[in-house]
Amino acid sequence: MATEQIKFISMQHLKRVMEGSEPYRLVDVRGKEDYDKEHIKGAMSLPLDDLDRAKSLFKPDELIIVYCDSFVCSASSSAAKMLAGMGFHNVRDYKGGVREWKMGGLPTESS
Repeated sequence: MATEQIKFISMQHLKRVMEGSEPYRLVDVRGKEDYDKEHIKGAMSLPLDDLDRAKSLFKPDELIIVYCDSFVCSASSSAAKMLAGMGFHNVRDYKGGVREWKMGGLPTESS
């Protein structure tokens, strides 16, 4: 099986997606504690360890944008590869994560 190329999304592109009308799922793949402390506004929590739940949560062609903490965190890239391997065709990895999002002055929330 060929490994799918991970497609990345920039902070500016993510912001445009969130402001647009196209449906998308923003998924925080960090641990539940980190998510509860602070996450990008509107994101759902689906830790890397629970990613197998994705099949019951998402449609195969749905736009799924995953993120973790920052550029040095590899969880979002792992999640993007795993989701592609599960048959999801429209996955994007937001590498900047919650850290870049906050530095850009964009809204976060806590649970």
